[in-house]
Amino acid sequence: MARSGAEGRGVLEGAFALMEALAHGDEVGLTRLATDAELPKATAHRLLGQLVALGAVQSRSGRYRLGPRTFRLGQAWHPARALRAASARPLRELASASGRLSLSVSVAEAGHTIIVGGMRGEVDDVFPLRSGVVLPPGSAAELVLAASNPVADLPEGRTKASWAREVARAREQGLAFEYGQCVSTLSCVAAPVLSASGQVVAAVAASALDGKQITPLGDAVRRAAAMISANLARLPAPAAQAPGEWPAYEKPADRPGKRSGAGSDFSEPAPDLRLRA
Repeated sequence: MARSGAEGRGVLEGAFALMEALAHGDEVGLTRLATDAELPKATAHRLLGQLVALGAVQSRSGRYRLGPRTFRLGQAWHPARALRAASARPLRELASASGRLSLSVSVAEAGHTIIVGGMRGEVDDVFPLRSGVVLPPGSAAELVLAASNPVADLPEGRTKASWAREVARAREQGLAFEYGQCVSTLSCVAAPVLSASGQVVAAVAASALDGKQITPLGDAVRRAAAMISANLARLPAPAAQAPGEWPAYEKPADRPGKRSGAGSDFSEPAPDLRLRA
């Protein structure tokens, strides 16, 4: 329900609420955006006009989507830049073993599990596993990330004790499996990506529509995660790097600036980003 003017929020907060709503869909109409962002319709329309003028949002026939400026800024986020460099080759090799399965690399940020790269496959026709997408709570990726990044709110259907057991099992096995608990038609397996100090900094996952395809892929996903961890440790860090900051981005040496493979989400940013429903 949209807030009244008396309950209004700051301009920046409202603009970001609209962009968050756009991040979860394809082209969205004004009425739905105002509802999802909890803004009066007139306020949402005014803010969207300003975002369109800045190139942060695109408008076509009364519908809106994220614009190229937002995408370019997102690609500059340090975790995404480092992981894109470290993950390109391991993800290609994992794709050769997994066929049409969708692959993703995710990080924990502000209580959410956010995809920062991957390679598209059959799952994307049902649920978009693209950079910037927030995964549903309780995903396999969130399970392995929770080893170093405890979640503030428990996923639906889990008690504190049951979630702790799942996290402990994922930490012990170096893998987490999920069969339809988050998205009923999807199954996935995830493994942790580690920093040089051994902290879990990301998760690499393979997702499929058929759960039977997932179980045999555990070892391959674990190997890909280990390769990404090793690549991250080799990336040069800036001289003034602060504690906990990600290393600077370096393009992969094999094919600088080129697409890593068909269906890859590790290419240089295109000017038009659309999430497929």
